[in-house]
Amino acid sequence: MFIKLIPDNHIPAPLSGDDWYEIYKEREGWDKPIPVQFALWIRNILDDGSCGFSVLYKRDVSTVYFSKIPASIKINIVPYFLSIPFAIVIGVVAALKKNTLIDHIISIGIMVFISVPFFVVAVLSQYIFYFKLGWAPDYKIATASEFVDSGTIYGLSTYILPVIVLTISSIPGFARSVRAELTEQLTQDYMLLARSKGLTKRQAVFRHALKNALVPFLPAIFIGIIGILSGGIITERIFRVDGTGRLYLQAFNGRDYALLMLINTFGQFITLVSAIIGDLSYTIFDPRVRVGSGKLS
Repeated sequence: MFIKLIPDNHIPAPLSGDDWYEIYKEREGWDKPIPVQFALWIRNILDDGSCGFSVLYKRDVSTVYFSKIPASIKINIVPYFLSIPFAIVIGVVAALKKNTLIDHIISIGIMVFISVPFFVVAVLSQYIFYFKLGWAPDYKIATASEFVDSGTIYGLSTYILPVIVLTISSIPGFARSVRAELTEQLTQDYMLLARSKGLTKRQAVFRHALKNALVPFLPAIFIGIIGILSGGIITERIFRVDGTGRLYLQAFNGRDYALLMLINTFGQFITLVSAIIGDLSYTIFDPRVRVGSGKLS
């Protein structure tokens, strides 16, 4: 409803036909009440498998949107998988060195990076490493044409800066959670029992405490992998990535209603799938959790 409340303000280009607009206005009910438009949108999906017509790209919105997902995955997938092991290591070190100088340094660093917005870190990195020092080959991601013209090595090198920035920005929140959870596990009674049975501190930590501490986060890893499909508006805007996040801004500014509907609907679908997979994955990582185990005898 809020999307449709944005005025259309469609004006045909001079000396060009406007037949396509009239055809799709009738087909998708652009001049009808909002509930009717929604019903027609659902009907077109069921009948033709079409989620609507993009007024910006002049073709079906499914073709436009899903063609942008690979670009979002390429910029986000490597930082995501790099940040997980780094975050676990930092969180474990901070927990094992609790209340020491190392823990204080890690905690301060985590709070600083959590407090500073991502776009500030990204823009400062571009300014320092590209415009001032000249270490980065470019401040933005190479396009497909630049890959061809300048070579694959140059194209891949343009990913170094955004990958580092995204990795560093993804580490603090996860590392803080690992530290908090592992610190709590180290104070549990089973740790004292494990030590009393002859296990060393290292064995007790890595065989029992760390395993239990990571159980709440392992499902979140799968959720994050699925979430990569939705891209990131700020990331793609700063590094000039032609992905789904940038497409969302173009659709909003261009009042491309059908494209906005697909982006929002697919995003909600991804969220629901992530939540379901996250809940089901608990039964894999924690044997104590079983679906239906709460049935009364």
